[in-house]
Order: sequence, then C-alpha cells, then structure tokens
Amino acid sequence: MGEAELAAALAEVTGVLREVGVRGNRVAVLACDADVHTVTRVTRAEQVVLEGGGGTDMAVGIRAALALPDRPDIVVVLTDGYTPWPPEPVSCRVVAALVGEGPPDPPGWVETVRVPSGA
Repeated sequence: MGEAELAAALAEVTGVLREVGVRGNRVAVLACDADVHTVTRVTRAEQVVLEGGGGTDMAVGIRAALALPDRPDIVVVLTDGYTPWPPEPVSCRVVAALVGEGPPDPPGWVETVRVPSGA
C-alpha cells in the first residue's frame, strides 16, 4: 500500500478503537506482510508500529491473531486486498477493510467494507 492507503488504514484504526470503546483496554495490531513483524497493543492509532514490505499473506496474519494469548472474538483486517486469504472460514468473525480503489473481493465468509484511499 502507498502513503495514501496507509493513512486511510490508520484512520480506520482510529475508528475501530473509538467504536469498541477502548478505555484502558488495548487492541492488538499485527503488522504483517508474508510474516508478522510486530504485535503492538494500542489505545491510539499513533501507537501502531508498521513494518514489512510487499508479498502480504493475510492467512499468516489471521493465524497469528488467532494464536494470541488473548484470542480475539473478531479480527479486523486493513488491506489493499491483493493478498491470499485462509482457504476456509476461521473460528471468529473476520472483517476486511479494503483500502483503495478496486481491490479484489476476499472470500465470501469475510465481511467487507470498502475504504477509499485518502478517506
């Protein structure tokens, strides 16, 4: 993702944090491409640590999220959509915020929200 897409993704992190009412609880953010590079527990988008490059594989990131000690009830994926996905539904709700123009749709079991870059 380019700078505009990353800015849009971080704006979505702010929205997610606001929606879940973080207040002292932290949300785990995993930065991944073909591997998970950082796991950061945040209360503000400014605390997110982004690392990695290309070759993103959401199957890797989703598996890592499900392996966290505080296993999530929901995984929110912020992506441009150009990624492999797990071949089968996973054991929690997955929501993909697809950032940018015209990314491909994820599998049907993934709830999808489209986020224009620069939004």
